[in-house]
Amino acid sequence: MHGERAAVRAVCALAAIVVLAFGAAGPAWAHGPTVKITATGFAPVLLNLFEGTTVHFTNAIAASAAGSEGVVVSDEAGRFESPPISAAGEGWHYTFEERGTYVIRVAGRPEPTLRVVVIAKRTP
Repeated sequence: MHGERAAVRAVCALAAIVVLAFGAAGPAWAHGPTVKITATGFAPVLLNLFEGTTVHFTNAIAASAAGSEGVVVSDEAGRFESPPISAAGEGWHYTFEERGTYVIRVAGRPEPTLRVVVIAKRTP
């Protein structure tokens, strides 16, 4: 009986380490990479994706710097435009369904940009 308890404890400890190391599976893993919108631009500034990948854009700008209406992210070719992302920590996601190169900006800011290169999905 004592050996079984020790084994259960060991398994629970291992599970806790895995969750701490990799995070719990949940909404954050339901999409691809996260892009932070900062006062100085985007982080990262380049993404290479397969078509069908969803990117989550997160506002990391303090409310006073973002303005009362928040930030709007758009592709310079007009393929998409986010609703205003007002508070720091709020986000919006977009799924890149079409191959090509996207140059993404924050509305009202000519530079810097985020470049997203989307290629065809791999086939087995």
